[in-house]
Amino acid sequence: MPAPVPAHPKGKPGTTPEALLRRVYPPMLATLAAEVPAPFSDWSFELKYDGFRALTGIASGRVALWSRNQLDLAPRFSAIASSLRELRAREAVLDGEVAALDAKGVPRFGLLQEGTHPLIYFVFDLLWLDGDDLRARPLEERRQLLKQVLAKAPPDLQLSIEITGDHVRWMKQAAAKGFEGLLAKRKGSTYESRRSGAWLKLKARHEQELAIVGFEPSTAAPKQIGSLLLAYAEGRRLIFAGKVGTGFTLAKRAELFAKLQPSVSAVPSAENAPRMKTAVWVKPKLVAQVEFSNWTSDGMVRQASFQGLRDDKKPLEAKKE
Repeated sequence: MPAPVPAHPKGKPGTTPEALLRRVYPPMLATLAAEVPAPFSDWSFELKYDGFRALTGIASGRVALWSRNQLDLAPRFSAIASSLRELRAREAVLDGEVAALDAKGVPRFGLLQEGTHPLIYFVFDLLWLDGDDLRARPLEERRQLLKQVLAKAPPDLQLSIEITGDHVRWMKQAAAKGFEGLLAKRKGSTYESRRSGAWLKLKARHEQELAIVGFEPSTAAPKQIGSLLLAYAEGRRLIFAGKVGTGFTLAKRAELFAKLQPSVSAVPSAENAPRMKTAVWVKPKLVAQVEFSNWTSDGMVRQASFQGLRDDKKPLEAKKE
């Protein structure tokens, strides 16, 4: 059993939360998988949350909340940052996902854009605690210590939900309820600052981050987009992946039109981009989250719906999954 959280933490005075986060970056990433290698008893399972990956540093009475690309998320999620200051730890680094819940309690990435729904920081790992680097410790020990840290946390800070029983049945239930899927983590594994096969993501629905490489103007209103033109990354190249024309509010269509104007380009930045009379190509600077039915045989997203912008991701991180 791991040692309990000390009543008088031994964290080093003067350490900043930003310095703690730099010690552990980059965060561990999961590998997409269609199934989990047998035996299933070697794996633990958690619900996968459709939100913003966020790592927290706590030190010297201060909190830093960073995206995986070290963007400062504290101003955007100020209530979460305020709750984190109440945790009983002099020094800590937490890993988790900030999610917005719909009326049924299901995380929806698109709701993060609206800013009108309850936000929960689902924490799934503890990397540092009061002077001790925990990354080399087994998964189960880190989670047990995390439970202690979150024992009296405010309600918007929650431990990620661990799945027990048949994970295949849970996947079906997750798909039916609208959850993104499950995360499988190899028991006894350490925390690695890279994409690792010790963490597997099992998706219950098709969702993808794609670079925005252009748009088609709306035919119904001026200064609005009608659809976004998309691409995925292969190394340093972008490959055209089709377009998305649904899932936008009128306000979002106008907002995207304005955002893309400074990036207009005479030529497409994506390979295999078709000749389109109505296309306005842009330099890739923004990333869209898109839900879709499937990939077509020629590599296009089919029946795509816009979920929101991923300002925590860069275009060349939008790999085809």
